Amino acid sequence: MLFQPVNVGILAFVGSTDLREARRQIRIGHALFNRSQIAVSVMTASWVFHSLGGDLLVWPRVLFLAILALAVDILVNWSSILFARQVAMGAPLGEEVIGILGGQPVPFLLSYISFGLAAVLLAVVYLVAGNWALLAFMIPVLLARQVFVENSRLLDMREAIVEKSRALLTVAGKIADERREERLAVAAGLHDELLPPLYKVHLMGQVLRQDLAMGRLLNLEDDVPELLSATEQASEATQGLIRDLRHSRLGPDGLLGTIHSLIRDVETAFPGRIQLEVEDVGGSPIVQLLAYQILREALRNAVRHAHASLIQVSLSREGPDMRITVEDNGQGFDPETVDADRHFGLLLIRERVELAGGVLNVRSRIGEGTEIIARLPSETSSESN
Repeated sequence: MLFQPVNVGILAFVGSTDLREARRQIRIGHALFNRSQIAVSVMTASWVFHSLGGDLLVWPRVLFLAILALAVDILVNWSSILFARQVAMGAPLGEEVIGILGGQPVPFLLSYISFGLAAVLLAVVYLVAGNWALLAFMIPVLLARQVFVENSRLLDMREAIVEKSRALLTVAGKIADERREERLAVAAGLHDELLPPLYKVHLMGQVLRQDLAMGRLLNLEDDVPELLSATEQASEATQGLIRDLRHSRLGPDGLLGTIHSLIRDVETAFPGRIQLEVEDVGGSPIVQLLAYQILREALRNAVRHAHASLIQVSLSREGPDMRITVEDNGQGFDPETVDADRHFGLLLIRERVELAGGVLNVRSRIGEGTEIIARLPSETSSESN
């Protein structure tokens, strides 16, 4: 709006600034393309403005011409970018357009138009104040930077949510697969192990009934033992199925894999840092499940209530027992004043530790962080029996 197209093109090519270019994070060819397409777009917009007799002192006509020049600038700029990205990567055109708009077309376009119209006011200020108007130019530059930074942050959050949704779908798929495998295993066990002895019990019952009906009492000496044997086989098969169900795995990845998956999930929502030290501690499936639930609840409490910047999680073996530790550097609390009617976290942890026959130790003081230590036996008392 202030200078002729050729001068505008030279100024745009030389004056365009990209911090990645200064830090040598992009190639020279990429940097030259960025500068060139900016220069071409503003040259075209300047040509449209001046060819239609644009005058900064003629209002409100200048506003309509400024909007038209801005539209041309956007069209040339985006066309160049889309063409280059299509040639370089061949990504779907719709995805590229959404990427340029930052995932939010309406707010992005409104911001773009607002800054474009602000250029009219800045140009008028330049006519009045000369080079001192450059100080005023810093205002929209800083505002634009803040807008694009926030837009980039929202886009990153959107991608994180999408990634988390994918992870949840993956976990749900694994759970469904595991349940399907267990159902198939139960069905196979019922068909192969339990049905044959039960059918034999049925047949022997019919044989005994005929023996009694026909008075063949001597045959009972041979048939009754067979009935008892079939009954014992059915009982053993039933106990075996129940035992297999009780020893079902914690998950397809076991205790360690499930803990790593939990940490990855929590890290997406926790602004601080989580240190993880785990080792294979063995233990029965029931104790492993309780250990995971204890660790998960303690970790969630630390994330939600501690306001910590660092959480340390460890799972180790101490003799015949496993030791779970969750420690944070947060605000701490007084364990004696916790309202159990409103805060169930510690109560749930304590109940699960007691269910496993273990020992729980909670160390915390206001302003000095919290440390939760749970020691569990490798097997519960009921499993040992």
